[in-house]
Amino acid sequence: MPHKYTVEVLKSEALMEIPGHWTTKDYDNLLDDMDYGDTSDLSDEETKGMAMMSLSYLDKDEAAELLMNYVFTEEEMSEGQIQNASHEMEDEVLWEEYPEPLLHPKLFRIGSLLYAAFNGGFPKPDARRLKLKVNALEEDSKSELSKPGRAFIARLLAAGLGEHALLHRLFEKELQGDRFPSAPGIIWSGKSTLSPDGSYELTVISSDYWLKDFRAGEFFEASAHSDAAITPEG
Repeated sequence: MPHKYTVEVLKSEALMEIPGHWTTKDYDNLLDDMDYGDTSDLSDEETKGMAMMSLSYLDKDEAAELLMNYVFTEEEMSEGQIQNASHEMEDEVLWEEYPEPLLHPKLFRIGSLLYAAFNGGFPKPDARRLKLKVNALEEDSKSELSKPGRAFIARLLAAGLGEHALLHRLFEKELQGDRFPSAPGIIWSGKSTLSPDGSYELTVISSDYWLKDFRAGEFFEASAHSDAAITPEG
């Protein structure tokens, strides 16, 4: 059952990389994959810099393939799919265009590092972070805000978009229904914190593809619901 909320966009900021997507451990692992050798004497910044430099020495499709093999499991992408995508990565915004939305967050993770390592030469990363102030208009609506699922967040944001917006055109059935399996590919992360006034501050990260129409200072009312619980069979 949908609950009612008011939503104010406090901040909308572009991101070329998502904090925490790549760690020193990741850079160290990539250097190992590229047979760099001993990295024990390198500082964190030196490890990152050397990983970026080593990637830039590779051909673009080779660098993309190396990162895809590092990021994706065999269940997510087959060897053939990785090879095809690594050639497409140079020219196509795969975190928006790849046919499987659930892979979009990882494709952005790869694309942002390739763009940085090659000083461009790949599509410019265009993630966006929204900070929202959300008030529940009903007492029982507050429970959704304490740990909001991505399907709930997608429905909440959809209420602030016109009916001709891409999210509505592609996913209207899921927005209105009880299941939204593609939501984690649309809402890459969503965290909420309770404010002293009883409202919640919701931080959402995704691609500009979905969030570009939101502007700081906007205010809208929304009805939103989580996916229905799955009842065990038997």
